[in-house]
Amino acid sequence: CVLCVGGRSGAVGAYREAVERQGGRFLHHDGGLEESLHRIDSALAAADLVICQAGCISHNAYWRVKDFCKRMGKQCVFVDNPSATSFSRSLRGVQLTAAPTTVAE
Repeated sequence: CVLCVGGRSGAVGAYREAVERQGGRFLHHDGGLEESLHRIDSALAAADLVICQAGCISHNAYWRVKDFCKRMGKQCVFVDNPSATSFSRSLRGVQLTAAPTTVAE
């Protein structure tokens, strides 16, 4: 299960497709822009991997994601560019190289 936090709303479908093409389940939270930050905790708990589009979320969401992943040993990748290409590249890179308990920045 891959949780995408943030990103461009118009690209969420492409993010979903990239995850589902690899056989994963996709979750999305907009990072506190319109959705309540209270809902992010349950999404974080359900995720095996978090891809955080750091430039497209509130500061509170950024710190919440970072702290949660570190505390719970969740794999988290922070991406500066919210494009579908950067998201897919991050997803592929994690599948090939990252250990399940690392927090990457």
